Amino acid sequence: MKVSIAGFKELSLIDVHGHTSFTLWFCGCNLMCPFCHNWRLAMNDPEVCREEDVDEIISMLSVSSPLVEYLHITGGEPLLQLEPLIDLYVKSKSIGVLNSLNTNLTMPTQLEALLSQNLIEHLATDLKIPFPEMSGLGSLSERPWAHFMQSLNVLKKYRVVVELRIPVAKNITLKYLRDYLNKVGDFISDLWGVYVVVNPLIGAPMLSPRNPAWAEQYCNPDVSEVEEVARVVKEVLGVKVYTKKWW
Repeated sequence: MKVSIAGFKELSLIDVHGHTSFTLWFCGCNLMCPFCHNWRLAMNDPEVCREEDVDEIISMLSVSSPLVEYLHITGGEPLLQLEPLIDLYVKSKSIGVLNSLNTNLTMPTQLEALLSQNLIEHLATDLKIPFPEMSGLGSLSERPWAHFMQSLNVLKKYRVVVELRIPVAKNITLKYLRDYLNKVGDFISDLWGVYVVVNPLIGAPMLSPRNPAWAEQYCNPDVSEVEEVARVVKEVLGVKVYTKKWW
C-alpha cells in the first residue's frame, strides 16, 4: 500500500512530549493555518511530497525500534489518508512500537474509525484560539470547529493520552483564551488522560510560515505572554501544563 509523505525522522526527541519517536509527515491538510511552516506538504506540493510504500516505512521503523517508543504520524492531516494510516499503525504494533497521532480533530468519523480499533496510545492536537483566525478558514470555520468539538466527544470513549497543544499568537491568544477554555473544559475533564503543551508561535527567520505578513505581526510572542497563557490554562483546566521555549 502506498502513502503520500514528505519525509520522516528516525529518532525525534520533541514530537511526543517526554518520549522518543519515529516521526512521519503525511501530505495533505484541510486547514489553512497562517502560521503553518509545513504548508507546502499540506498543499501536496509535488516538490515536497512523494509516494512511499507502507512496508518500506515499517522496515525503516524496525531499524529504529530499539531507540523509539512511538511511531508518531503528523502532517498535514493524517486522517485524510485513513487506509494507509491504519495499515501503518497495525504493522507498527506488530513490531512492538506504540502509536501516536497528530491531528487537527476536524474529521470525527475518520477518528472514530481509527480509535475503535485500539491502534493508538497517544494523540496530539492544537487548540487554535481563536479558531476562525488560527485555522485560516475565517467565516468558513463554523463546521470544522463543530467537528473539533465532536471529536473531543469521541475521544472521551477511549483510553488515549491526549497532548493538547495551545499555539500562542502574539496579542491574540490571551484575548480569547478563557472563553475557549470554558468551551472545551467539560470535554477535557472527561478525557482518560490529558496534559497541555503551550507553544509560542515561531516565525521568520527561523521558520517560513504560510502567511509571512500574518506571521510578522503575530508570531514570536513575548515571554510574559506565553507564561500568562500557561498560568491561565492551569487555573481553568487544572491539568499539567508544559511550556515549550524558544527564548
